[in-house]
Amino acid sequence: MPTILLAQVEVEADKRENLKKFGRAFAAARTSGAQLVVFPEVALAYLPSTASNAERWEAAESMEGPAVREMRELAAHHGVWAVFGMYERPGEKDPLLRVYSSVAVVAPSGEVAGVYRKSHLYDAFGHKESEEYVPGNEIFNPIETPFGRLGVLVCYELRFPEVARTQALRGADLLAIPSAWYAGPLKEMHFELLVRARALENGIYAAACDQAGNGFVGRSLVSDPLGVPIAVASEQPDQFVLASLERSRVESTRRTFPYRDQRRPDLYRS
Repeated sequence: MPTILLAQVEVEADKRENLKKFGRAFAAARTSGAQLVVFPEVALAYLPSTASNAERWEAAESMEGPAVREMRELAAHHGVWAVFGMYERPGEKDPLLRVYSSVAVVAPSGEVAGVYRKSHLYDAFGHKESEEYVPGNEIFNPIETPFGRLGVLVCYELRFPEVARTQALRGADLLAIPSAWYAGPLKEMHFELLVRARALENGIYAAACDQAGNGFVGRSLVSDPLGVPIAVASEQPDQFVLASLERSRVESTRRTFPYRDQRRPDLYRS
């Protein structure tokens, strides 16, 4: 039975301090037998919205950058999969110095097995991520792992059912959801509700790892394919949350509730 670990941490601007915390998370995964570690959105370094784009650009790196390389080495050393968010510099320098909010999926070999760039930006609740980030233009294509096909979406994209459904239709069994979900009225409830809904409506597991501290809600959780939370963190930072997954649970849910087979896309045109 595969086990995953959510590394709910308070992410700092200092990458070295964050990497120390992540080293402890990888070690905890190895000790517990977890095969996958999920970290928050922009986990390598976090700068508040009051920071300038120039500061975020300096904190960003490519998939060949030093902090990414160290995460790859940690994954290989401990023999686990890892999913983590980061500021990624675009191949061509953006005139506004915007970066991607990207997610790297690293295999136990240390190789980058997949990259996703957040495509639905948080222009809501008075915030304007489109002034800070370049949007990605593709939905993640789920990849094969020993614990099933792994999909990825990021934080605010929980509010767009199409992002999760597209990956479920491509065979995803589990969604990893790195998040930096801001606190606010009803926001904690929205976060849990949306994670559970995305799992239930697609008959898959959903594992959302949120930042804690710095004005984020924490409350990382794993939902099973019937929308039942099987592991939940508190609002406090620096928690490692474990959850065991059953592949048969996905299969039995899909047999009982054949959502995908009963869809009528011809009726859904806007």
